[in-house]
Order: sequence, then C-alpha cells, then structure tokens
Amino acid sequence: MNPVKNRWANLYPTISARITGPFLLMVIIIAAVGVYVVTYLVAGSIQERFSNQLISSADAATSSIVDIERQQLATLRLLVFTQGVDKALETHDTASLDLWLRPIAANAHLDRLLLFDRAGQVLLHFMRDENSGGVQYTLLPTTDLQAWSGVQQVLQVQVDVQGDKFVDVRAEDTGSVLYISAPVFDDLGVLQGGISVGITLSQIARRTYEQALSAVTLYEKTGGVLGTTLQSQQSQLVLDADHAAQLLAAAETSSPIEKIVLNNEEYQVLYVPFQVRSTAIGLLGVALPSRFLVEQTSTSRDLFGLLFSGMFAVVAVLGIGIGRTITRPVARLVETTRLIRDGDLSQRVGLRMPDELGELSVSFDHMTDQLVQRNQEINQLYLAQLQETVRRDAVLSSIADAVMVQNPSGKIILRNRTADKLLQLVQQNRQMRRTFIQLCKYPGELAEPRTVNFGDQFFSVLATTVLMPDGELLGYVIVFRDITVLIENERIKDEMILQLSHELRTPLTAARGYVDLLNMLEQQRLSTQGQGFVENVSTHLHTLERMVNQVIDVSAIIAHQFVLDIEPLDLTELLQTHLQIWEPLLAQRELALSFTLPPTLPLTGDARRLGQMIDHLLHNAYSYTLPGGIVKVEAQANGTAVTMAVIDSGVGIGSHEIDKVFERLYRGQSADAGPTDSRGLGLGLYLARHIVEAHQGTIRLESQIDVGTVVTVQLPVGLKVN
Repeated sequence: MNPVKNRWANLYPTISARITGPFLLMVIIIAAVGVYVVTYLVAGSIQERFSNQLISSADAATSSIVDIERQQLATLRLLVFTQGVDKALETHDTASLDLWLRPIAANAHLDRLLLFDRAGQVLLHFMRDENSGGVQYTLLPTTDLQAWSGVQQVLQVQVDVQGDKFVDVRAEDTGSVLYISAPVFDDLGVLQGGISVGITLSQIARRTYEQALSAVTLYEKTGGVLGTTLQSQQSQLVLDADHAAQLLAAAETSSPIEKIVLNNEEYQVLYVPFQVRSTAIGLLGVALPSRFLVEQTSTSRDLFGLLFSGMFAVVAVLGIGIGRTITRPVARLVETTRLIRDGDLSQRVGLRMPDELGELSVSFDHMTDQLVQRNQEINQLYLAQLQETVRRDAVLSSIADAVMVQNPSGKIILRNRTADKLLQLVQQNRQMRRTFIQLCKYPGELAEPRTVNFGDQFFSVLATTVLMPDGELLGYVIVFRDITVLIENERIKDEMILQLSHELRTPLTAARGYVDLLNMLEQQRLSTQGQGFVENVSTHLHTLERMVNQVIDVSAIIAHQFVLDIEPLDLTELLQTHLQIWEPLLAQRELALSFTLPPTLPLTGDARRLGQMIDHLLHNAYSYTLPGGIVKVEAQANGTAVTMAVIDSGVGIGSHEIDKVFERLYRGQSADAGPTDSRGLGLGLYLARHIVEAHQGTIRLESQIDVGTVVTVQLPVGLKVN
C-alpha cells in the first residue's frame, strides 16, 4: 500500500467519531433551533389566537350591523304600509303624517325620519332628542335631496337585487347619519313619495361594540371617521385616502390587520367591508390592545430554553453509548465484505446479536452462500436467453407485415426487416413521418384496425398491449399490414358496380316503359291472369329500379360525388306529395295511413334528396308492418329546426340491432319476421342517414319487438352551406 495514502487514512476519522461527532453537533443545532422555533411557534400561536379573536369580533360586529339594518327595514315597512300615508303624501297632509308616524318613530327609537313627496320636496323631518328620549320634528323646505342618490333612485322607481330600498350617508351637524329610503305607492301602484329612516353612525358603532366586545370604528371610503368607540381624538384615527382605498380593496378578499398607537398604547386593528343593503359605505375596524402578546411570548421563551438545555444533556449521553453498540459490529461487517470483495467467498460475518445488526449479519452470510449458486444460474439463463433471441429474430424476419415492439415510454425496442423498410418509406415525406409518429405516440388508440396512407401505399395499423400476468404494462406490439392491393381491388369493385348500375338503368327504364305501354294499349285484350302477370312484372321492375338507384347513390357517396342542390322548400308540401304516392300502396297491403302536418314547414335543402329520404323511411315502414297495421307521419316546427317522425306498428327491431340498422348492407333479423315485403339490399336507412347528415340534421331510431318502430328526423331551418 502507498505510504502516503496510508498516512491520510490514519488521519481520517473513524466511524465512531463520524457517528458521535455529527450526532452531538446535530443535537446542539436542534436544541438551539428548537428553542427558537418553539418560541416562534408559541408566539405565532398566541398571535393566531389574538387574530382569531379579532376575526370573531369582526364577525360579531358585521352580524350586529345586519341586525340593525333588519330592524330599520322592519320599521320602514311599518311606516310605508301605514294606512292613509299614500293619500297624505299626495295631498301634503303633514298634520296627519305627524299624527300617524310620530308614535311609530318613537317606539322604534329612530334617530331620523324624513318624508318627501314624489317631486322630491321634503314634507317632514323628524330628529330624535337623545336627552329627553322624545321626538321633535323640524320642517326643512330648503333641504336639497338632489345629492341624495338613494332618494333619487326611489323617486325614479328603481329596483336592484335587494329590492326598492336604497341607502344614503349624510353628514349633519350632530354627526354622520345613515338613511334607508323606500317608495310609497297608492292602491293603483302610482308613486306618491317616499320615507327615509335614519340612524347615526355613532349609534351604530356603540351598538356594534356591545356585540363585538372590542373597540369599533366606522370609516367612509375616503378614510374619514364616521363613528368610533375608541377613547381618542378622531383626527388620530383618520386614514389617508390612498391607504383607505388599499385597505378597502384588500378587505374584499382577506382581513387585513394593522398596528396603531393611541394614547401611548398599541392596538391591532382588523378591517372588513362596511356594507348596508349591498351598498359599500366604507370600512369597519375592530381593535384590541397588543400588550397581552408581549407578556405571553417572553414567559414562553425562558421556559422552553431551560427545557431544551436539560434535554440536550440527556440525549448526548445516551447517544454516545448507543453509538458504540453500532460501530463495533459495523467494523466486523466492513472487514468481512473487504475479504469477499478480494475473492475469498468462504468468509462469513458470524455475528449473533438479537437486533437489526444481527439480522444484517445473518442476511449477509446467507447472501454470500447464494452468490455462487446465482452465478451458475445466471450463466444458464444467459445461454437460454441467447437461444430465445435467435428464435425470436427468426420469427420476426419471417413475418411479411411490419412489426414493431415499443416500451411504455414509446421507444421502439424491437422491429423486423419489413418495419425497417417502412421507416425508410416514411422518412421520405414530412407528412408521412408526422402521421407515423402520431400513431406510435398513442398506441392505445389502435385497439381497432385503422387504415393509413403512406404515399401510394395503404396500411392497416393494429396495436396490441403486452401485459405481465399481474397486469403490469410491458409495452405494445404495433403491426402495419400492407393492404394496398385490397384497397385497389375495392376501388375497382366500386367503380364496376357504379358503371354496371348506370348501364342497368337504361334497359330497366325501357322495360318499365314497354310494360306500362302494354298495360295501357292491350289491357282490354289481356285476360285477368295476363293483367296479373303484367302487374307483377311492373312491380318487380320497380323494385329492381329502386335497388339500382340505391346502389348508384351509395356509389356516389363512396366516390365523394354526393352533392346537394340547395333551395328554399316547404317540407309539408313535400311530405304531402310523397304521401299521395304511398297511400294506395299502403292500402293494398291493408295498412292504415295517418298524418299530422302543419300548414307549412319552410326550410332550405335539396327537395329531391329529401324526397328520397322520405321514400326510404316510408318503404321501411311499409316493408316491416304486417297487414292491418298503422303507419303514421308527424311533423312540426321546433325553433330553428323542423322535426319529422315516421311511426309504424310493425314487427320491430331488437335493441342489439338498433346501432347497426344505419350501416350499409345491413338487413336485420326482422327481415324474416312473418309475411313482410322485406326484400332489399339493406341500403334504405343508410342512405336516409347520409341525406339527413348532409343537411346537417340528425336521425334516430327507437323500436320494440312486436310493438313498432319510430324514426325521428330533425333538420335545421337555415342550412349552412360550406
């Protein structure tokens, strides 16, 4: 060993020193911090209790103001609804008003009572004499009520969310007064004037103090003092206008607390909004002296200092003793692990202690015993894994589809050669690369096959989750199957069907024309049986023509050639036209037809396509309703939309089939339910849904077996054409 390194190793502190030294240092730090923190917390707790007391006082003060407001409103209602007041205000009968309202004001201990007519002229103004307790009034004809916003709102018969009563705060010689005004109407609801009841702000402060049990000060918005119970000059309580505005804004979301000094004594003041009938008057401040906080904090600091000093001494002694019981077994463990690290796997710790270190010694010895055995097993597993990797690569290489395996974080961890070719393909175009990345980013959305286009090639993409037996997600297997040939074959098939359908339409039209001509010219010569043959031929030709037209419409939809000829139309007229065609056909099947239509249902759309939709729905009802049944058609306007319903009493559709009936070529189990004319390609409801959705409408179907079916269509009145 290098002598220099050995010398530095000797200078490095032992594990005992490293455990005991930091332990003692930590105890000292914790003791010091503990004294500070606990003292701080105690002081904070005392402050918190003090703040809670202020909040409780503020709540009580606010509740007291609400009670005062409720009492004033009750008295105001009694005054307003006193019999004869409306007539007396109309005729300016001040003697009657004085006679009737003075006793009510006296019983309610109103500080002020103001009566005015509908022109805003003051008729009577009562002011309570606090010394005598009685009520005397003074007529103030020169009083200008134009500046009283609450009175003006009453005269203008305004109403807000609180009703028709409004608030004014007026400064008078004896102090500020809070007025609440209400209108007075006669029996016909005509405004004859109003009544205002007033209470001095100093009276509100005194009554609030009795509930809050703390000093109360009422401020206006500009910081001026409206009333207070503090034994101090009001000039010392006045707030700066900007500071008052800041406090008012803060009080809307919190309860700001400030310290003030009055008469050489410190107070803490909590501010809350001062409101009456949702009208912001200013601020309400509740104050308590702060001397209690200083006394409690000083006592707690000394007590906790002594407590932590004693605890430090006890913990230090116990810590040193416990540290020795830990360091000795640890040294033995260190020596044994050093020998095992050097390759001597025969070494064992051999500690027999009834604690965690003894358990650690036993576990370490057991781990050493298993180490050699695990090395042998790992070698065997490595060989088996190597063979499995070779087989897996061979299987992936033999798959013609592009297969990729990615972990839960989206990283591709395995892919075959076909996948490599696919990656080279998507790198050639930015849009293809973006689409590929999006698919791999959300493999959970590929539980069902999805068709994507990369250049001239089409792929069907499917992702499967790989889970552990306990349900843990290992990753995803994403398969890209080349279906270009299938897509091309499908396109050729659709084109062939469309072309064939167009070619069939000409001979079918000619055949129907000749049959109709034969029926018209030779009807007298044909026997009854011959006429029946001609009618059967005409019926089957009509059915075949309807099927060909459906195929052509479906082919146009698939080829994105389905267009609308938008124009104003009347749905009622359109329905009546098609119902006239279907009425004899339904009668032949012994089906009753009824309809309820308004005189007109104007909307914008393609009359030919909507007529096809009506025919599809009526044919569906015709085909699946047994003789003796009923077919109903109803329509109505519904705001910006019209609603049409076709109702039948047919064989019905099972609940498990309702979601499928609008699919292309789907024919439900009801097609075999009894002697119904259910021949068709399963395209009627598919085409009806496409026509409705092309008109930006909705279609839904409700049905019960052996009860019937209701198909409801809703179309917008004004179709928005893109």
